[in-house]
Amino acid sequence: MHTAIWGMVAAAALAALPAAATTARAPGYAASSVADAKPLTPAQRLERRFLQLSAANMRFQAEGARVALTRSNNPAVKELAHSLLARQQTAQPELLRLLHARGMAMPLATNEHAKLLKQLAKLNGAKFDRLYVDEVVIKSYQVDISNYERVALQAEDPVLKAWVERQLPTLRLQFAKAGKALPNASLKPQRAV
Repeated sequence: MHTAIWGMVAAAALAALPAAATTARAPGYAASSVADAKPLTPAQRLERRFLQLSAANMRFQAEGARVALTRSNNPAVKELAHSLLARQQTAQPELLRLLHARGMAMPLATNEHAKLLKQLAKLNGAKFDRLYVDEVVIKSYQVDISNYERVALQAEDPVLKAWVERQLPTLRLQFAKAGKALPNASLKPQRAV
């Protein structure tokens, strides 16, 4: 008997749920949010774009470093990979806070990054070392340094500017280390995105 009563009570509660859920929502919520939204200033758009690119590059560099630790036999390349992972472990939490403060999430890997990581996973020895150092470290750090320098000059957010200024010396140091890890690495200037 008790089971039958509880079953009817549960059925009635479940039947009432959709009606209660629809009355609890504020009608037109999305429309009112859009109407109240203010357009981003050019500096805010620059800051958001920078954070997306920086986060994507940091993820790419960390994933590449993990591959380098398993695929490379060169001690200098492994040391470079360790230093990239150490930077990621200290810089990423702050970067995530900067993203979350703007309602942004960590971006997924770009198609170019994913393609390069797959290519790296298939290589060994000197070919792996060359591609890793040239593409994952040197090229991405050149782009990062250019972007960080530009944002340091143009950003309006003082917290973001301070973070960028703290990161620039480390980026420059690791870029210099990459040039020494493989003596013939391509240190060509790269254009900021």
